[in-house]
Amino acid sequence: MVIAPPQVVPAPEPLGLRYGLLRTAGPIDLPTHGLAGGIVYEPVSCGFARSYATLCHTDERIGEKTFDPDETSITRESFVVYASLACGSAGKTTADLETKVRRRLANGEQSVAEAGMATILAAGATPLIAPGVTLTDVIGELEQWLYGTDALPIPADAQYGNVGYLHASPRIAAYAMDADLIVQDGPLLRTRMGTIWVFGGGYPDDGTIYVSGNVTVWRSPNVFVSPPQQLLNQTTNQYHLIAEREYAVSYDCVAASAIYNWGIPT
Repeated sequence: MVIAPPQVVPAPEPLGLRYGLLRTAGPIDLPTHGLAGGIVYEPVSCGFARSYATLCHTDERIGEKTFDPDETSITRESFVVYASLACGSAGKTTADLETKVRRRLANGEQSVAEAGMATILAAGATPLIAPGVTLTDVIGELEQWLYGTDALPIPADAQYGNVGYLHASPRIAAYAMDADLIVQDGPLLRTRMGTIWVFGGGYPDDGTIYVSGNVTVWRSPNVFVSPPQQLLNQTTNQYHLIAEREYAVSYDCVAASAIYNWGIPT
């Protein structure tokens, strides 16, 4: 019996990038000087308004108005996302190897960017405790904190006036769908308040859900790939390639977190 060798065919192409941070928040080009030094910017989505009682339609009550300080500039460090490839040189062109390591970077960089976002959220988020154990309780508490108003002049809630973001692990998406907490809006998933869901593999899978102000991702427009011929180990006849590019991620103004105990029956 003759057994034919398997036929070499082109690899099937994926349908597209999964839903996550890069689908919901950019990315936009990271400026050249930000590649090593990071970025700093003054957010335009922060601040809240107050009211005062009128008297005879005059402005003589200026003394009762409160002047809030300017928003603090936001500084975010840049970080490098990379993919690597160790491969024998036999039967491979340098173009083949470069394409492969670029594809590896494209496959994995979103999760690394999400992990970077999770790190800065964990460092700056206000911890909240939901009044109940359901996911609806948790999301309601987070959105109330982000958009709600409490007693002035010291607001306990953020009073955020723009569209916010909810950050959660992919596991939470199934629970959110079951709880009718997801509304499809073109390529975006939102709550009924309009808050944008970001379900990402780089976020912690411990039940932590974050809510934040506006989210932005910057990344270098160019991918650097190490020249294969410079990294050929002639002793082992192995190429070692690196594909990398710089990122910076940020949220504006405010962030909070709450825990959903997804394993507990409700």
